Amino acid sequence: MKMKISLAVLMVTLALVGLLAPMAFAQAPAPKVSITGFIDEVTSYAKNNSVFSGVFNREDRQWYARTRGRFDIVGEVGKAKAVLGIEIDQVWGQAGSNDSTIVNGGTTPPGGGAVTTQSGTSGSFDLNTDTRGILEVKWLYIEFPMPLIPVPTTVRLGAQPFGAAANYKLAAYATGDFPGINIVSTVTPNVKIVATYVQVEENLVGTQTRTGLSGPLGINNFQNRGDDFAYILAPEITPFKGLDIKPMFSMFYAQGTTNGSARQGRGGLNTSTAYTNADGTSHGGINEYRYTTGLDARLRMGPFSLDPTVLYQTGNKSVMAPSGFVDSGATTGRKYHPDIDAWLIDVRAGFQLGPLLLEALAMYTTGNTARNNTLGTVRYFQPLDTDTGYLADWGTQLSSLGVDFSVAQNGGASRVSYPGVSIGWDKYGRRQVGFKATYAITPALSVMAGANGIWTAEEVDRNGTAVASSGILPKWAGPRPRDNSDYIGTELMAKLTWRFADGLMLDNGLGYMFMGRAMDAITDPAAGGRNTSDPFVISSRLVLSF
Repeated sequence: MKMKISLAVLMVTLALVGLLAPMAFAQAPAPKVSITGFIDEVTSYAKNNSVFSGVFNREDRQWYARTRGRFDIVGEVGKAKAVLGIEIDQVWGQAGSNDSTIVNGGTTPPGGGAVTTQSGTSGSFDLNTDTRGILEVKWLYIEFPMPLIPVPTTVRLGAQPFGAAANYKLAAYATGDFPGINIVSTVTPNVKIVATYVQVEENLVGTQTRTGLSGPLGINNFQNRGDDFAYILAPEITPFKGLDIKPMFSMFYAQGTTNGSARQGRGGLNTSTAYTNADGTSHGGINEYRYTTGLDARLRMGPFSLDPTVLYQTGNKSVMAPSGFVDSGATTGRKYHPDIDAWLIDVRAGFQLGPLLLEALAMYTTGNTARNNTLGTVRYFQPLDTDTGYLADWGTQLSSLGVDFSVAQNGGASRVSYPGVSIGWDKYGRRQVGFKATYAITPALSVMAGANGIWTAEEVDRNGTAVASSGILPKWAGPRPRDNSDYIGTELMAKLTWRFADGLMLDNGLGYMFMGRAMDAITDPAAGGRNTSDPFVISSRLVLSF
């Protein structure tokens, strides 16, 4: 609540400063409008990737195509901007019981259930390509220079991209889009102050109660959201040419259940039931305070580059122990208050040898052991929002978003890898070492190839049970879980990029992963032996940017 009051004071201050600005101008600048964006066309073939089933010992094959369009409408008056960003994602050919994930009239599709389409899309084009309600509003914000402040300051209000608000590196802590405020003050050419406020959820009811809300004069408890928010302080400092440093401090607060981007199910803890009170209400004493601090940097010295990131997370939260945790020593329905103690280290380096670029990656994030129920200490790192994008800029095609972001291992009903979402693998953490080489045949044509070894930080109980939206529920009772393993797998990757005309780029990606024994935990015993099948994907994407 104090943060909300501070936000109100900030908004009033901004308004008052604006009123004090000079009231007359020699001549108002002429407004102008521009549209930028892209359309990409993708087709891919995938085998044993289990996008929908969420298990890896049931063979499946898929070949499909889709279209994605992104359009940013920018209105400018002088240095002030108004931006509307919209996106469309559609599969070629009807993919579910309805063309759109918005069902006609809000009714249930024939046969029950929900409309189904490809992961990462919101509908499908069938004959005559008529679909309804598929426009996704991504951005809607105003950006303007703040007057009467001693240093140049730019303010952005509304639904906007994180950009480099938290880190230089993609998706290390906060990537994607958010509603709120971003302020950048240029103190000197080498020092910028960057402050961001993020409104994650909003309690509009105002009753200050968590019970008795349903009925003719109230609202359904499911609509009673918490007052969840975050703020990020991440200045940018350039001590000398070639070195950029970005220290960061962030606080995230949540009441009860919260947005799935900020908190995912881990180790058998469901993100809904574990964060509700015993009477089923969504919050009221079930709070989380998460603090993240660290440093991001970029070093460029001739042909050498180095990008280190170190983040430490602390804090505490409240959790209701579910029935499945009885054998771990927990009491069902009892409220626990685990402390948060987690690390993320991500270091990447490169060296340019003429047309050849050699790059290496080493990352590590802490985790909990199989027999640790996380009700005492949370050791796994939790980003605020990766938008499924962690390592999407590295080149892996299966363990992160590749040429076709819809078939990466980041979805599925009971899948727990979520490599692009949670960074770590379930509650067990993650270790990864990767190498790749990119050769520029011409300035417009390049080819990349590489390999990555991926392990968990703590061994996985491969005989545990994968639970939808909850991760792996280990076998608590009896002796130490059998056949523990920390080996997730080894992915081979390749990509060819050809910029063959102005605005046009063709990407072709290939990924093959030798699955490790740790992945056996997310197999289905009813589908056969608990041995994963190696997945494979090949994708092509044509992009027109304008």
